[in-house]
Amino acid sequence: MSNKNLVIILIIFCFFTLVLNLFNTFYKNRNNQILKSYKDQKINKIVSSNTIAVISLNGIIENSEKEGFSLTKQNDAVSFLKAIKDAQDDNQIKGVVLKINTPGGTVGMSQNIYDAIIRLRKIKPVVVFMEDVGASGGYYIASAADRIIAQNGTITGSIGVIFSTVDISQLLQNKLLIEPNVIKSGKYKDIGSQLKKMTDDEKELLQAIVDDSYNQFIRAIINGRIDRKDNYSVPITSLDIETLTKYADGRIFTGSQAKTFGFIDSNGDLDYAIEFAKVMASERFNIKVKSLNVQNYPYKMDFSFYNFLSEVINLNKPQSLTLDNLIPTSIKLSHKPLYLWE
Repeated sequence: MSNKNLVIILIIFCFFTLVLNLFNTFYKNRNNQILKSYKDQKINKIVSSNTIAVISLNGIIENSEKEGFSLTKQNDAVSFLKAIKDAQDDNQIKGVVLKINTPGGTVGMSQNIYDAIIRLRKIKPVVVFMEDVGASGGYYIASAADRIIAQNGTITGSIGVIFSTVDISQLLQNKLLIEPNVIKSGKYKDIGSQLKKMTDDEKELLQAIVDDSYNQFIRAIINGRIDRKDNYSVPITSLDIETLTKYADGRIFTGSQAKTFGFIDSNGDLDYAIEFAKVMASERFNIKVKSLNVQNYPYKMDFSFYNFLSEVINLNKPQSLTLDNLIPTSIKLSHKPLYLWE
């Protein structure tokens, strides 16, 4: 081995040794911070048994967990649903604030979350706070809460259903000279297939599915907001069937407009939503507002080497534009009726 190659090997070895030392130092510091935060939360949890839990949801509502789990707390739809169920059984929690930032997602998962919120609401007060977006499926789940708070500029609404498919049959047959062969048991078995043009009968069948899913959306809003009855002293804005029918055509509106129309109860920030939850909890359980502690929920933190490594090499910074970013979410989630705004 030449001296030149030996020098190169030594340089590479020193480089990786340096990186490993930096990695270990960062890991120890980060781990200590997390453990300290976790201990502080446990101490707070012991000090006050009366807690307002803040549960966060960010991104598309679908029944799939994120590939990488957060070093702090997960906030995908699956974890969000589990946290709601856990909060229902946690006797220390006297009220819940659901902090959501979502354009919606799949019908089934939105309905799972909606049902869980309805069950929770029967036991403890629930307030939804919408951040940037609480549209379509985001509004669907919000309508299950006792109260909805949003900023004046929050985007909400988009009440409706979308079902998307892509027809690439002409590309395959005319450009790529590929002729697909499909063996099926019935004429509708490949409905929505990308390999053929959709027939009028198929469009009619899918339209019926979309219409039924839309009617389920409307019934959910009626059940959650129009037919609600409670004695909480915090402000309430009424929504009537006529207004619901008028604006439930897929359009979006701001939080300010939503307040005027009756789709939300008040405009404000997260702290304002928490104050709502505190007052409601104090009235529900006959306890003092000052005795209520506020904590993110769940308490337990999820450790992940994947996310730790992503912090080290800064994978969480904004990514450059890729082809995947340009594909509409409704296409990525094709063959599903969606409560989604995009």
